[in-house]
Amino acid sequence: MLDGQKVRARPGETVLSVAKRHGIEIPALCHHDSISDYGACRLCVVEAFWGKGSKLVTSCIYTPWQDERIETNNQRVGRARKMVLELLLARCPEVEEIRDLAREYGVIEPRFRGRPHESETERCILCGLCVRVCAEVVGQSAIGYANRGLDRVISTPFGAQADECIGCGACVFVCPTGALHYEDIDGCRIMKELNTRVPMVACRCCGKFFATEAQIAKVRQRLKLPDELADTCPRCRGTEFRGTLEKCLVSRS
Repeated sequence: MLDGQKVRARPGETVLSVAKRHGIEIPALCHHDSISDYGACRLCVVEAFWGKGSKLVTSCIYTPWQDERIETNNQRVGRARKMVLELLLARCPEVEEIRDLAREYGVIEPRFRGRPHESETERCILCGLCVRVCAEVVGQSAIGYANRGLDRVISTPFGAQADECIGCGACVFVCPTGALHYEDIDGCRIMKELNTRVPMVACRCCGKFFATEAQIAKVRQRLKLPDELADTCPRCRGTEFRGTLEKCLVSRS
């Protein structure tokens, strides 16, 4: 039972996934459909009932049992989410996504005070999406966790330039709070939060920098791209293809 509805979970399916299939919204900041779940943000808690007992579980990693009853938005769940949001708001008061969620749960001002923010990385909620996308999807494992407790951060090994980083920007794309950024400056992709600079490739047709050298090398390795495609930006590649197609059509006519 899920919020009073009789539902059937697929083998190994999580409560969060079942809820999504049935149109039930559960807030989650550390979840992405393409990445394994970790249960880091604790915002997706729901209450699981069996027999005379119940407990709060993280829906993104919890697989339901047969005949188990799940409630996704009762008073106990609401109180737990409100507490999580108060803590997140104290840590990241400028993050709009967190402020919006906090308002939904009646949190206007947090009861707790965070430390003064010194950098953009203070927007980080340690959800681990960037670490997991780099390892699981990109296959580079260029970033990870460093330190413990209040000093825990996302970082490259020893805080130095990571040779494994290809500058693809996947970590920036999945970050739910905008803690990571990159800039393309003077032929380099710069990720200042991760102390990383990656050289870029200029398009042989238009001269614009469009990807990093490491990105192109990885794509060429996987797709066996010829040189003329590897060093051409997508826009110019499309123009060249159309030109070649037109020549073929003219020659046939």
